[in-house]
Amino acid sequence: MGRRRASGKAALAAAVGIALLACPQAPPAGGGSGGPGAPTPTAPPGEKSWTIGADAFGDDAGATSLRSAPFAYDRLRAGDQVRVSIGGRELPFTSKRTEPAFASDISGAEWSVGYEVSDGAIVLVVTAQDQSEDQDFVEAVAITNPGRGYTSPPTITFAAAPSGGTTAIGAPVASGRVTSVTVGTAGSGYTAVPTVSFAAAPSGDATATGTVTGSGGVASVTVDTGGSGYTSNPAVTFSAAPSGGTTATGTAARSGFVDSVTVGTAGSGYTAAPTVSFSGGGGSGAAATAGVSGSVASVTVDTAGSGYTAVPTVVFTGGGGSGAAATTIGPRGVQSVSISSKGTGYPTDSSVTFSAPPSGGVTATGLVIGPGGVSDFTLTNRGSGYTSAPTVTVSAPQRSWGIRPSNFRVFRRPDGSLDSIQVQFVNQGNGYTSAPTVTITGGGGSGATATATLGNRVQAVRISNPGGGYTSAPTVTFAGTGGSGAAGTATLRTTSGIDDVSVTTAGSGYTAAPAVSFSGGGGSGAAATAVMNYGAGAVDVTNPGSGYTSAPSVTFSAAPSGGTTAAGTAVLDYEVGSVSVGTPGSGYTAAPTVTFSGGGGSGAAASAVMNYAVGEVSISNAGSGYTAAPGVTFSAAPAGGTTAAGTAVMDYRVRSVTVTNRGGGYTAAPGVTFSPAPSGGITATGVAVLATSGNDRFQNLYWARQILSGKTLVVQAGGA
Repeated sequence: MGRRRASGKAALAAAVGIALLACPQAPPAGGGSGGPGAPTPTAPPGEKSWTIGADAFGDDAGATSLRSAPFAYDRLRAGDQVRVSIGGRELPFTSKRTEPAFASDISGAEWSVGYEVSDGAIVLVVTAQDQSEDQDFVEAVAITNPGRGYTSPPTITFAAAPSGGTTAIGAPVASGRVTSVTVGTAGSGYTAVPTVSFAAAPSGDATATGTVTGSGGVASVTVDTGGSGYTSNPAVTFSAAPSGGTTATGTAARSGFVDSVTVGTAGSGYTAAPTVSFSGGGGSGAAATAGVSGSVASVTVDTAGSGYTAVPTVVFTGGGGSGAAATTIGPRGVQSVSISSKGTGYPTDSSVTFSAPPSGGVTATGLVIGPGGVSDFTLTNRGSGYTSAPTVTVSAPQRSWGIRPSNFRVFRRPDGSLDSIQVQFVNQGNGYTSAPTVTITGGGGSGATATATLGNRVQAVRISNPGGGYTSAPTVTFAGTGGSGAAGTATLRTTSGIDDVSVTTAGSGYTAAPAVSFSGGGGSGAAATAVMNYGAGAVDVTNPGSGYTSAPSVTFSAAPSGGTTAAGTAVLDYEVGSVSVGTPGSGYTAAPTVTFSGGGGSGAAASAVMNYAVGEVSISNAGSGYTAAPGVTFSAAPAGGTTAAGTAVMDYRVRSVTVTNRGGGYTAAPGVTFSPAPSGGITATGVAVLATSGNDRFQNLYWARQILSGKTLVVQAGGA
């Protein structure tokens, strides 16, 4: 008793790593005081004062003194004589500033305060004495090693007190954490690995968490994407089961669907989109809609208008399509050509041209009749038995633009033989580079044959486009290699309105009749309407259906009277419709991947639906502070399954010791023994700390800090 030594409280603080006097240092107070305190009202020149803040001093466990943060004062220089007072009491000056000067009026018996001066600042220094003494009983136990691996809190034993004393008694305060879970019931029917939760740890501690490792087999397969293009059932492959398990197997079944409809015959005469229906093929649900796609067949002039001196432009607008174009016939176009000289030697590709009308007009065009056409027939066998005129036909012209002649006149003799075959000059055709073959059929007779003779003289001109805008009849010119002498005179139409509209390009894609208008030409009042020719357009499959084993029939609604009904063919594609699980496999800890191969298609994808049971629980956070094993809860199994159950396996560690009997008579701290940890664990250790009387250095420094807080520090520089 009465021995002077390091304080028992200091020993305890050092053992558990706790600073008894944690006095964090704050930044200088506001107002630009330049020190760790608040500035006081304006001071006289050469003097500066501060109110010492509660956080002016820091502390370090085991330190013998406290140093304030610097109080900035720009008049100070190292070596200056200064006058310092705290709370109205002056601290005596000392030239040896590495040692504090003390003021007994400020300092207590247990502590002293001084100062150090440097360039631009002053620092207060507080030192304290250690006045503690040991007592003869145990005050606490410092845990030096909490141990581990305890499945229940350990016991503690203190070394026996000397003769006449009393041995201390204590009870460890255990802090447990979860190390594992013993699975009592694995559960079943889980389609996903279940979750696990633990009962909450005591307030302020961390609750344990964990994850479940499931093990199961494939219950079923969900086809996520059927893919396309399969001509046979593809093979199904499941990823391999983990070591010790068995890999699942399965079989795919195809399902056909309508991918598209090929329109074979667009039909004609439709005024609205036809309906589309499917029948047969073994499946159901397919549906589609057809659009209409039309072109401009002709233009009807509703009002000719008047006053046109030049050909107006024809404009098509709207209707959803494009490309339609047309020219007007009239006003003041070429009505006909009179042949004044037929000439001779003109070949099949002879042409006729008209001189151009004034600016804004359209030049007329025409087709030469005669050259390259059939001008005559020679009977090489008159045949016999003809009771009526037979039909005479000729082969097609060699030129793609040529016209095959027809409507020949046949004359018979009284004896039933043929007399002659005559050609109408307006229907001689053209485009022949060599004489066509002649065929004579019908009329009740037989044996007649003939040869055709090609013409080389201009018989007539067929007006292809009258043009318009002529103020006088154009000149007519015939051209053809080797031909000469042909001449003709053009006659103009006399009206100033639009006689007709010639469609030069029908356009396409029209879903409604475009509007027709005229611009330019100097006249007004002309109006016209487009006459359309609609057929079934593209077919949009709105529902592909399913289950088709062959292509269903496609039926379009009937076209109106006079039109033709559209027809089409369904194009099937096949996808993977389902997968039958043959072997569910076992030992899977996650759903296996499902892949398809072969079958001629691609793109199929599927997911395995699992039947899991709990394999084990991995502790991701052991938690802390448990004084008993927490309850373990698994998420509920789906309907028809069984929910898993388990028990937490604990690892306790000694957090502290509650001294229930401090004993007495100890002359030194007694030894402390904890019961051994189970095999593989670590036994806890600790150090007993005897109680002390009186204040130790740390307590004295604490009280010094409290007393100085709020006091006014005044510094006079330069010996003032």
